[in-house]
Amino acid sequence: MGLGELEREVLAKVYVAGLAGEAASLAYLSKQLGLPGDLLRQVLDGLASRGLIKPSGGPGGCSYVLTEEGRSSIKVVMTGGAFDILHVGHLATLEAAKRLGDVLVVVVARDETVKRMKGREPLNSEQDRLKLVSALRPVDLALLGDLEDPMKTVEHVKPDVIALGYDQKHNERQIEAELRARGLKARVIRLDVHVPGVKSSKILARLLREL
Repeated sequence: MGLGELEREVLAKVYVAGLAGEAASLAYLSKQLGLPGDLLRQVLDGLASRGLIKPSGGPGGCSYVLTEEGRSSIKVVMTGGAFDILHVGHLATLEAAKRLGDVLVVVVARDETVKRMKGREPLNSEQDRLKLVSALRPVDLALLGDLEDPMKTVEHVKPDVIALGYDQKHNERQIEAELRARGLKARVIRLDVHVPGVKSSKILARLLREL
C-alpha cells in the first residue's frame, strides 16, 4: 500500500528532526506540521503499525524515529553552496532540487571554505547565511558544512540524491567515486535550472562598480 501525502510529510518531519538532533515528539511534530494532536496521533499509530516508525523514549517523553523501511520510503535530496548573495536564481535551483524528493537538505559553506574557494571573505557570516537559507520555503533543513571533509556531511545526511547547480564546479564522476568508496548510494544529478543573467559574481561585480 502506498503512502498518502500526509503520511509522507510526517515521515519527512521525523527524518528531519533526527538529523537536526531534535526529538520527534507528538508536540514537536504537531507544531511543525500544524496538525491537531488527535489527528497526528492517528497517523503516527498507522505508520508505526506498518513498521515505518517506532517509538523512542527519551528525556522529553515518547518520540519517534524512522525504521529502515520508513527511511527507504522517502527520498532525501541534498544540495549546497555559499549562498553569500541570495537571489532568485538560488530560489529556482532550490525549488528544482526539492521537486526531486520529499526532503531537501541544504549544506551552507563555512566561512573558511568560501574564502578558500572564492579567494575572498564572504560578505555575510556563515551563521547569517545559514539563517537566510533556513527561512526559504523549499528548504527542510540547512546545515553548515564540514571544514575539513565535505563528505562527512554527506555521510551524516545519507541522501538519496545529490543535486548540483548548473554552474557549480564539481565533477559528478569524482563525487560518485567518492560515494562508492564510502559505501553511499546517492545519485548525482546536475540541475539545468537557472535564471539567465542572474549570478552572484555578476551581482557583486555590479555593486563594486557602483561604489
